[in-house]
Amino acid sequence: MSTITFLEKQKKKLENQLRVLWSQINYCEDIETSSLALSDYLFNMKKIYMDYTRNENYITLMAERTKQKIDLQLSLFLDGLDKMIQLRENYSEINVKIMELNKDNIEVDKHLRQTFALLQSVSSQTKVLAINANIEAHRLGAQGAVFKIIASEVRKLSDITNESSSNITDTTSKLTSQTSEMTQILNENSNTLINVVEELEQGKDSFVSMYQDSENIVNESMVLDDKLLAIYELIEKVNVMVEYNRASYTNVKKILREQVDLTKEMLHDFNQELGVPTNGFSLIDSTDLYKSFYKSFKEEKVEQCISLIQHALEKGEEASFITTHILERTVETVGKEQIDRLVPLSEIYVNGRIIEACMDILLPLLEKDHKKENLGKVIIGNAYGDYHALGRQIISTFLRMAGFDVTDLGLSVSNEAFVEAVKEQRSNLICVSALILHTAEEVVQLRDLLDKNGLQHVKILVGGAPFNFEPRLVQKVKADAMAANGIEAIKVAKELLGLMHRKVEYK
Repeated sequence: MSTITFLEKQKKKLENQLRVLWSQINYCEDIETSSLALSDYLFNMKKIYMDYTRNENYITLMAERTKQKIDLQLSLFLDGLDKMIQLRENYSEINVKIMELNKDNIEVDKHLRQTFALLQSVSSQTKVLAINANIEAHRLGAQGAVFKIIASEVRKLSDITNESSSNITDTTSKLTSQTSEMTQILNENSNTLINVVEELEQGKDSFVSMYQDSENIVNESMVLDDKLLAIYELIEKVNVMVEYNRASYTNVKKILREQVDLTKEMLHDFNQELGVPTNGFSLIDSTDLYKSFYKSFKEEKVEQCISLIQHALEKGEEASFITTHILERTVETVGKEQIDRLVPLSEIYVNGRIIEACMDILLPLLEKDHKKENLGKVIIGNAYGDYHALGRQIISTFLRMAGFDVTDLGLSVSNEAFVEAVKEQRSNLICVSALILHTAEEVVQLRDLLDKNGLQHVKILVGGAPFNFEPRLVQKVKADAMAANGIEAIKVAKELLGLMHRKVEYK
């Protein structure tokens, strides 16, 4: 092997190493950015906790206030119930006495009526005596004056006796009637009072139960307080770890940049030995390329994005590197930003146009660098309700580049359309892209529909921001695996279809 050939091979290795270093630097920057975002999330969580615990409607305070009010009402209720019970007992005693009085009045009335009957008889006899005295006085003439006086007085005595007897009889009758009415009224009131007391005694259990429930709520809210405080303390610890990791990745990035500088110097020496000019773009501006492309992408400047890609290719950058570390990284970052906000359709459309335009340039170069194989048929599309084409277009390109026969169903594909395509193409793999959580959850129904149609053998490969944020979501939606980028999609697709010996579990 000649010295020049050896130097060229070493130069190629150093260029590849430089690309890896730039990729690692980009990764560190992503971690730093994600750490800052996570710090913001943690700060907001702490703020939510502080605002909640300081709010006057804080559940523990509300529970305690409610318990105190119920406690006061229960005390008043029990005190009122005791008074009602005492009143009921007093009513009973009064009622007994009134009934005894009424009984005595009836007995007195009976005796008085007997006495008054005798008086009536005496009065009648007195009247007869008066009549006889008048007759005798008339018969005797002047000598009968005494009998006349006696007759007059006896008549008065008869009238008085008769009138007094009637008055007393009427009085005792009224008194007896009134005591009877009073007894009846007292009986009715006593029965009403008894019923009220019984109802209150029944309600007492509900009041006591309500008080016990309020006491349990207070106790449970105190447990909740402890758990919230524990969560708050964990947030504090996580925040410390996030800051520590961010600082660590900053230091790693610094070390990697030193390695980049060292590798660039070595490449410069190799180029001097070989007599070739240094490829300035690849060695210097990979990170700047991403930043410039991302800025133009966000500003929806299609021509500027295309110009940056073309300029990078002219400077010698590889199409696969641009696709993986510029386009895919941009798509992933944009996906993270869009996942928590409503994205206008106009923005989605323009983003898709930019990616399509860039891939039109890169795809011929990618296909030229890879020997196509016949790896089988793959169905790809966005989950139903999902209109984010960016990631799907790149994954589709990479799968085609690797030798898969890809049928792209496009945006917002119904589960029925996926199943129908699988049957028509006799495919064993479906790739589903989703940028938002509720569209990712459509995969659950897709799996169920496949199983109902006897297609249990068909695998589901998913991708998109929700799965990158929460890998366990793959299991939740009953998918078989996920892929974060185009290169990984090729590897995972081969593993799912049994085209690679090594099988990897994705958790």
